[in-house]
Amino acid sequence: MRRRIRRGLTPPPDTSKNNSSKRIVRNISRPDTPPTEFKPLTTKVTIQPNTVRQDPNRPIKRPKSLRPLVEKTSSQENCHPIFSKSEAHYLSDIMFVAYFTKSTAYQDEAKKLIKSLQKLNLNYDVVGVPGLGSWQANTRFKAKFMQDMLLKHKDMNLVYVDVDAVVHSVPMHFKNYVCDIGIRFQDFKWKKNECLSGTILMANNEKTMKICKEWEQLNIKEQNNYKNLEQWNLGTVIEKYKGPLQLEVINLPPEYTFIFDSMKKMYPSITPVIEHFQASRRNKNTK
Repeated sequence: MRRRIRRGLTPPPDTSKNNSSKRIVRNISRPDTPPTEFKPLTTKVTIQPNTVRQDPNRPIKRPKSLRPLVEKTSSQENCHPIFSKSEAHYLSDIMFVAYFTKSTAYQDEAKKLIKSLQKLNLNYDVVGVPGLGSWQANTRFKAKFMQDMLLKHKDMNLVYVDVDAVVHSVPMHFKNYVCDIGIRFQDFKWKKNECLSGTILMANNEKTMKICKEWEQLNIKEQNNYKNLEQWNLGTVIEKYKGPLQLEVINLPPEYTFIFDSMKKMYPSITPVIEHFQASRRNKNTK
């Protein structure tokens, strides 16, 4: 019968008379070459700026490979690591745009947004506009504002951000998207598949200009109807023209349109990239 040998102790001598052979204990070492490490498929983006060589005359190709992975995993974790201003040059063809009503509390919100964009060295154009008489009218101006920005920055794609938001880190996924519009459709308890227009990625083309014009016309048609928000109208227009215009729409990950309280409860493990603080809850009487 074999005796169990405790680790660290010298094996006892074999006193069996019937067994003349000596028991030899060999140290079995692992091979010099370590086994290949298993690396599961993830959505993390690894960028090595020192090894990138981009021909300035060659058009940028934006791979689609990350899109299905983002949609699959974004509810559990961030779709990519945190990127700082050292990677901002990857978004050099994107202009971040926003507007605020002059002589209102939104001016202070604009300062916070601008500070966050400057800190990350991102392109931005934040504009002050006159009040239009009501909070609803001021928010519905967004459709006309986007038309103006598409014309003003015709050589760049746009990312619209509500002025009461803060950009915490470089939203690197905008570099990888090939689409006409990137926007967040979110299921809430009070509304399913709600279109959130706080963050909008727009390619600068005829399709998006058409969407903005139809969006504006629907806002005008409803006039002072407070039952429908401008973002719901945008969702309606996107669904209407997705087929006829062959519009390619991407659902942004939640961290790109992260409402500071409600979505924190829904996605507790996610770190917001663009966080919205819903100043309209305090300033709905703004004219």
